Amino acid sequence: MEIQIFCLLLCYGSMAQEDMDRSVFLFPMQSAADYVVLTPMVTEPLRKLTVCLRSYTEGRRYAFFTTDTPNSQIHNFVFFQMPTSNCISNCPSYIYLNNAHASFNVKTDTLEWIHRCVTWDSDTGVLQLWVNGKVSPRTVLKKGFSIDLPNGITLGQMRRASYETGWDYQTSFHGEISDVHMWNEVLSPETIRQVLLNNRDINGNVISWRSLKYTIKGDVTVQPKLQCRYDSESASSHYQCSMD
Repeated sequence: MEIQIFCLLLCYGSMAQEDMDRSVFLFPMQSAADYVVLTPMVTEPLRKLTVCLRSYTEGRRYAFFTTDTPNSQIHNFVFFQMPTSNCISNCPSYIYLNNAHASFNVKTDTLEWIHRCVTWDSDTGVLQLWVNGKVSPRTVLKKGFSIDLPNGITLGQMRRASYETGWDYQTSFHGEISDVHMWNEVLSPETIRQVLLNNRDINGNVISWRSLKYTIKGDVTVQPKLQCRYDSESASSHYQCSMD
């Protein structure tokens, strides 16, 4: 029996379900073997969504969140960051829906946690990106499309471009990810603000960071969280962080 359990952990990764409010996933290096698979609490196709997460990393080409698998034929839903020549201060964010994409030029600071939320409504196609509480201009993408979740959700990877299969090493995430929530609805601006402020009463109904079922692949580890609180009353409006 012990041998069987060891084999399961070795072959399929470490599995857990827990309140991650005081934790982060640490991706120690860029590697196609390191990622986290999240099991959604809602399995029917999504026609509306809000995805929020917090990341701490350098301004490089990184995948945050995808519903694809390494062998997917299309980019079903992917959220990633693409570098430019001056990406330290201006790193475009890209969102793919059914191989169509939208880009958002986002100015962020290095060595700070960045909170991002994506909202999308299939009925209208309206897509928006929120970064640290500030919202991008609205765009329209894939009106009438729906997003399937049969294989769960992956953090830290996206599949290779074109018709190749496998995770793309060049977009594999290196850094820390925390506070991942997903809803099957478009949250209001006030609710997104409360998510930004880490209100414990607001949790995703598709993915909840405070009741997270996940499988770790490779060398990703769970580490104590730097508790970051958004100081909206100061002149510069910044996060204050301390080890919990």
